[in-house]
Amino acid sequence: MRKQILPMRNKKQNKIQHKKQFKKPFKKKGKKIIVPKLRVFEAFAGIGAQHSALKRLGINFEISGISDWFIDAIECYAAIHHENDVVTVPQQKEKVLKYLERMTFSKDSVHSCKLGSLSEDDLRDLYRSNKKCKNIGSILDIKPEEMPPTDLLVYSFPCQDLSTGGLGKGMKKGSGTRSGLLWEVERILKGLKDLNRLPEYLLLENVRTIKADSNINDLNQWLSFLETLGYQNDDCMFLNALDFGVPQDRERAFIVSHLGEKLNIPEKIKSRMQPREYRFEDFFRNDYNNPTLKSEADKAQLNKTPSREKMWEINGRELNADTIVRTITCNMDRTHCAALFRYNGAKGDSYRRPTIREAFLLMGFTEEEYERTLSLDYSYRKMNKLIGNSIVVNVLVAIFDSMFGDKYKCR
Repeated sequence: MRKQILPMRNKKQNKIQHKKQFKKPFKKKGKKIIVPKLRVFEAFAGIGAQHSALKRLGINFEISGISDWFIDAIECYAAIHHENDVVTVPQQKEKVLKYLERMTFSKDSVHSCKLGSLSEDDLRDLYRSNKKCKNIGSILDIKPEEMPPTDLLVYSFPCQDLSTGGLGKGMKKGSGTRSGLLWEVERILKGLKDLNRLPEYLLLENVRTIKADSNINDLNQWLSFLETLGYQNDDCMFLNALDFGVPQDRERAFIVSHLGEKLNIPEKIKSRMQPREYRFEDFFRNDYNNPTLKSEADKAQLNKTPSREKMWEINGRELNADTIVRTITCNMDRTHCAALFRYNGAKGDSYRRPTIREAFLLMGFTEEEYERTLSLDYSYRKMNKLIGNSIVVNVLVAIFDSMFGDKYKCR
């Protein structure tokens, strides 16, 4: 069973950066304003950055379902977004297995796993988390007729075969690569077209190299396919978290598609960009007199070795009001990482990476959202992989605000 941890609260530092924006619908001339509800499906959901962005924006929405096969991500999604939801798990192991065996899961996000390799407690945790998230399984297993009603489909398909850190295998249709899972979305959309149930909005997110010479033909093929269904595609946007209130140099590609006319989001989003000015206390935690923060810093510390000395030369940063980190990846113990800071801790006088708390803040999540994950008792490496594969929430907030304006906002 999951470890119970009492989280550290620091609301004063966090209240300016992140505020709950849900407001009760107002009445006008004695009549209640009816706000439509946006039904959202998160494909390749990860830990649910889209969910966080819609909530922060004050959108009247529901997650109609998600798709993911990575057990750690599913459980982390549930911890962040469904902490207080109650799910009754069957007492009989056979009933738990009967439900889970309809789907494919992975313990490492690369290879499928056999449910028999999981303990009974782990099976129950997975059952509970899967139900909370409304996860319908791996994108490979989804049948179009099983898709829930959806107005917005977001698909942040794997970037490993497109990114500069990968092997450049690409996303060609039929290639069998992880990035090639994009074409499973094609299969699902074709089926939804036949059922007359296409989502009105689509949002693609991936790395900048999706438009590299080696990938551009495949991207154009994808966008042409969407046009055959009736979608109009906005131009590809390269958006950097630095322009949306976060001191992380992280640029990603986004494409909005809409049934009908273009939405012109690349033009609308310009007014939502912010000056590159940041509040240190909103993102970094260096009060090592606080035992919680000291423990987290110790977990982020690296031994001083020749290879880490080289890392320091490349990635070393002073931890001060001007600190800007590079892209947070899924492994911050590599030659090129987000940042290293001088730190004298459990491993002596060496360096530390950003703590997982800091990484969450630098990805636009709130401190409260991070603290909800503590009950999972995941290692630094596990949490690093999950947060490094996510999307900066602030950027998504700006995109959704540009897409929907006040249409779905709770007033």
